[in-house]
Amino acid sequence: MRMKKLLALVLAILMALSVSACGSGTTNENPPATGTSSTADASGAEVDPLTINLYNPVSGKVTDTSYTMFADRVSELSGGAITCNITPAGTLGAEREATQLLMMGDIDMGVFSIDGLDWLVPDVGMSWICLPGLLTSWDEVDERYNDGWMFERHKEVAAEHGIDLISPGEFGLKVYLGTGTPIKSMADFKGKIIRIPDVEYHHDYITALGAMPVSGIDMYTGLQQHTMDAVQNNIPASELFKLEEVVDWITLTWDMYGTNYWLANGDFTAGLSDAQREIVYTAAKEAALYIRKTYREMTDTWLKKCMDDPTIEVIEISDEMKAEMQEIGYRIWNDYRTKFDTVAMDRIFEEYYPK
Repeated sequence: MRMKKLLALVLAILMALSVSACGSGTTNENPPATGTSSTADASGAEVDPLTINLYNPVSGKVTDTSYTMFADRVSELSGGAITCNITPAGTLGAEREATQLLMMGDIDMGVFSIDGLDWLVPDVGMSWICLPGLLTSWDEVDERYNDGWMFERHKEVAAEHGIDLISPGEFGLKVYLGTGTPIKSMADFKGKIIRIPDVEYHHDYITALGAMPVSGIDMYTGLQQHTMDAVQNNIPASELFKLEEVVDWITLTWDMYGTNYWLANGDFTAGLSDAQREIVYTAAKEAALYIRKTYREMTDTWLKKCMDDPTIEVIEISDEMKAEMQEIGYRIWNDYRTKFDTVAMDRIFEEYYPK
């Protein structure tokens, strides 16, 4: 009898231990190391810890904000497993230096302009997207470029050079802003000194319009001191430099387009897990869309402000003038056809060049 009671007691103890172990769901064997464990994302997939090195070579409120948005979003989507190291703008040099750091892997990701993309892909002309008269409205930009074959071609060429072109942002469509006699007809371009980027085909285009191109002059000071008559610029940059304080008129030609991108070193994104990559791509695309949406809103708001200003004349050009400028744009396309990506230019001439 005593033996039976002893056996019953042992069995009861064993059962209690078994229930306790099952209830905890874990054992003390091989506990995860603190700070190195994977974290589940919103879908439940495991996300390994990752730190992304970001650098913004061209400081500005909108792009700066997009970096913060990106960092917050990857942290949110990864449950804190993915963090960002954001180096302050300007501390690693200008965009040209930043492209070299990206290629070497010292920077993982960032927002780079179309000029930066050209430097990252030096043997293929990528800035054909900015040719005069190619994209002249938001509808064309979205249909042909952002959601069309043009961005896909840029993405394809960039990948061949080790660059992961994730999503386009935007700079915007260009207009002319100046002092003195406004540009209302083609004849008004004649003899005007117009400040433009120091890019060869920009110079040739402005010359073909009948004006005198200059580069390297501060826009605000040049207009204020009348060392130049006008600038060709997009609206967000014009607002950034407060050009409304020194211009008499704005002529809405919308004749050239410029953009920027959220992009990454291709080896960096290729080395990510599927879960990490999905999170990084999602956050980058949302940050790029924020840039695009915000710049377009800024364009509308700033133009309305200028239209309401009695000291500034805002001019819509005629259809005839648009057609004349387009014809000059076609000449630039011809002159530079062999200097840009052959595949892209062949398709542009097939689809958009007049037969």
